[in-house]
Amino acid sequence: MKRFVKIILAAGLLFNLFPAFAKGSEKSSGENFVYPYEYRVVVNEISGVSAPYQVDDYIVFTAKDGPNHIGIVFDFEDYKTIHSFFRKNITDIDNKVIDSYRFYILELPKDTESISYRLIIDGIWTTDPTNINKYYNPYTGIEVSTLDVKNNHVDETQATSQGVHFIYQGESGLKVRIGGTFTNWDSWIYELTETRPGYYELYLPLPEGTYYYAYYTGTKSFVDKTNPDRAWSGEGREASKIVVN
Repeated sequence: MKRFVKIILAAGLLFNLFPAFAKGSEKSSGENFVYPYEYRVVVNEISGVSAPYQVDDYIVFTAKDGPNHIGIVFDFEDYKTIHSFFRKNITDIDNKVIDSYRFYILELPKDTESISYRLIIDGIWTTDPTNINKYYNPYTGIEVSTLDVKNNHVDETQATSQGVHFIYQGESGLKVRIGGTFTNWDSWIYELTETRPGYYELYLPLPEGTYYYAYYTGTKSFVDKTNPDRAWSGEGREASKIVVN
């Protein structure tokens, strides 16, 4: 699970950052919005209408402007929740609107490998005209658009009141060890267990305190990529840091 720095912006400021949320959105101009920084970067990089595409843990859906309202519904929500598209305006050097299109950005649910969805354009349910991948269910008589995705969600090492659940993800078949201040940097005491291909875990019941650690394969040591908290020793060695409360 990625850690996002949530940035809370008033709607007017959000419009200035990227003029995507103009008329056509169901959000009122007086609301406050919460969008991760990564989301705003993805919005800024949308260049026009295209087939759905993936950027890290986001799927970008686009549509031509014109309808009063465009919504999208997903299979993992049983097609019950309608998510509204936003409008993004393209302006010239004088800030005059010369073109516009609609978009919706989906943050991937965990453990999702494919998505089925439908668009709702001015109340009419339909498939996505930008996506050639469709599936017709003869039993329901409904055709849906489909999309294969790569799920980049990463589980992370987490501390609890009883200890730490360490997680490493990499190649399958490795022998991944851990060493740290709780082992006096002896890396041969604990070895993580590969619970599924390329996914290694270890739970250690550690008392309250601040701990520094690193993973090891052979004689090579490396930090925990799922844990952004780092520290450096006097010799310049980088280690991961975690606090048990």
